[in-house]
Amino acid sequence: MNDNQVVKPVVIDWISALLEDKAHRSKVKLNGQYVNYEIYKKLRDDNTLRIYIYLETEEGFVEEAQLLTSSGEVWAVKPFSIEKKDDGLIIAFEFDIQVRERGVSDAL
Repeated sequence: MNDNQVVKPVVIDWISALLEDKAHRSKVKLNGQYVNYEIYKKLRDDNTLRIYIYLETEEGFVEEAQLLTSSGEVWAVKPFSIEKKDDGLIIAFEFDIQVRERGVSDAL
């Protein structure tokens, strides 16, 4: 680790954990209607957070997926154009989390 680094790697861990905790459930727009889905899986690796939604045997046109908080607030939206058959489909949200200090020259 670079001791001159202003923002330490633990900050990335905090932000990643916060986002992971906020991903309570999902909605998928299937055939023009929003359908509720549970989060299938969450994975954190270094500065990347992946959140997966699994659609099983539903068939139709997938237009959008959303991640929601426990209170129902939408905090991530991913548009799609997928014709889903009766086989499974995993929708992945992948967040690359980076934090940097804004230098004096950046602020001017």
